[in-house]
Amino acid sequence: MKHPVILDGRNKVAKLIVKHYHVLTGHGSQEMVVNNLKQNYWIIRLRPTVKEITTKCMLCKLRKVKPHVPLMGDLPTARVAHHQRPFTHCGVDLFGPMEVTVGRRREKRYGVLFTCLTVQAILAETVSTLSTDSLIMGLRRMASRRGWPAHLYSDNGTNLRGADAELKKFTSELDEQSMQTAVSIHGTRWTFIPPASPHWGGAWERLIRSVKVTLRVVLKERAPREELLTTLLAEVEAIVNGRPLSHVSVDVNSEESLTPNHFLLGSSSVIPQLGNFDDSDLFLRRQWRIAQRLADMFWRRWVTEVLPEMIPRQKWTQDSERPLQVGDLVFIADPNAPRNIWPRGIIEEVFLVKTVECEWFQFERNWVVLRDLLLESLEFL
Repeated sequence: MKHPVILDGRNKVAKLIVKHYHVLTGHGSQEMVVNNLKQNYWIIRLRPTVKEITTKCMLCKLRKVKPHVPLMGDLPTARVAHHQRPFTHCGVDLFGPMEVTVGRRREKRYGVLFTCLTVQAILAETVSTLSTDSLIMGLRRMASRRGWPAHLYSDNGTNLRGADAELKKFTSELDEQSMQTAVSIHGTRWTFIPPASPHWGGAWERLIRSVKVTLRVVLKERAPREELLTTLLAEVEAIVNGRPLSHVSVDVNSEESLTPNHFLLGSSSVIPQLGNFDDSDLFLRRQWRIAQRLADMFWRRWVTEVLPEMIPRQKWTQDSERPLQVGDLVFIADPNAPRNIWPRGIIEEVFLVKTVECEWFQFERNWVVLRDLLLESLEFL
């Protein structure tokens, strides 16, 4: 055009014209909008104006939105609590059902998996129902063998919440009966991860998968008898606890890789003979020192070999986008929503985790979103 209309890009009329051409081109690229505008207009600061309009376009945001990935923070204290008894910090979850043969009928049994969050050892129990009473009895059997945990973690199942209430009531009753018995279980805290957030329980969810895969291999019968199922679960527990926690070296002179069984049994499987001993080794004090030395050696290796592999930071090598804030408009990536349905929400409150640099957000329902798609920040609403 020989005599185009000259406009300032900061003028409201110019912005409306740019927005019109942006819609006219089907929300096309910035280059397409600039090319069409130059046919009839000469706008000062054209490219910055086009960029501003296209960046604020809501339809373009809906089309190009990407999931928000928060930065990974440090591991919680329960995952790095070295020099403590295994199962001091414990995650619990249920899996199944599994069919067993009882007489001439078949019944369902469920598995309860207790996972040590520090050394990643497991303890598998079976319960007959998913009730609170069955779970508490499974917890008592576990505590009788490994000691009462100081901290329990689980999801928000109704039976698990009921078990927490029953456990508190049970503890208060035992306080009146016997001080010694009360001390053994006093102080056990039960923490529930937020709803609809199984990734918060990844430490035990991944081991449930390992148990299921191993159980599927060793379980030849479709519906074994209950005694056989209990035996197979114990064998699966030993197999999973014998897995290496760190890199397995092929060097002949290298030490054996650490396994959860090293902290439970003193070796990867059955305790072997560690050398030739004489009568002087029969003294109680020396045996105690040997046991303490072995335990300390295992923990030192855990700190130097296993712990660095638990906290990799390969993904967050660059500066991340700003964290989500109250008032941000987001898409909710609900896996249970129908196809092509993306509910929107406005973040009302942000709950910062104490030791992990990620957030969970409360909408009208108690929903954890680590896959929200940021659409608009507070200053544009």
